Amino acid sequence: MPHRKPVTVPGMDFDTLWHHPGEWFEAPNVYRQGWSGVSRTPLGPADGNRPLYAFLKRQHNFMRRTWRHPWHGVSTFYCEYHHLLRLLKLGVPVPAPLFFSEKKEGRNVSAILVTAELVGFTPLDQLAADIFKADVSITRQRKLAASVADAVSKFHSTRLQHRALYPKHILVKETPSGNFDMALIDLEKARIRLFPLLRTLQDLATLNRELMHLSRTTRLYFLKRYYGVHKLDTALKWIARLIQDRTRRKAKT
Repeated sequence: MPHRKPVTVPGMDFDTLWHHPGEWFEAPNVYRQGWSGVSRTPLGPADGNRPLYAFLKRQHNFMRRTWRHPWHGVSTFYCEYHHLLRLLKLGVPVPAPLFFSEKKEGRNVSAILVTAELVGFTPLDQLAADIFKADVSITRQRKLAASVADAVSKFHSTRLQHRALYPKHILVKETPSGNFDMALIDLEKARIRLFPLLRTLQDLATLNRELMHLSRTTRLYFLKRYYGVHKLDTALKWIARLIQDRTRRKAKT
């Protein structure tokens, strides 16, 4: 069975990784005749005594159609791998891909993508619950909101729409200086969107819906930071209303 564009690091090969006995990090997704799942696996020793881990993502016949592959589609890991490479070149904070390969047998496609674990990072939904509280300084809250807005804005500047921008897919690490490092993960569904408004509406409405417990002031500050302005003009206020309307509609479904 032929491989497509294998990308490897020492000690990794398709068959070994495919039959890796580790437990699923979360339950595999099943769609039509395919499935896709993620395991967390050790790669070997790192600095000190802490082992180095990676996320091993495996899928079988988990496809999506693109304009280049309109009939049989292409594996979502193939898309994610190329998104990761492009975003890293553009300076967008995402995990580093360590391995990608596919095997085909007739119309059946199996794919593997391995990405480096981001050490010390916490999903935004967990961190937000600790930081956006009355007893936490507004300065610290604003730093977090600004860091998230900057990361999402930079991601959108690449013409990509995430299409699953939940807080759990935004990883955050607080630095000793009190700033925050960011990383966006789970790019399987990401797609090029030529119109900026389309990228903004769906992704920010998804994020807004999941963070409705944040104050209106904080969410307004986020939007101003996302657009790099100190005050929303008429056009941006209209966009803010569209995001809010979309948030309410999605919340009812």
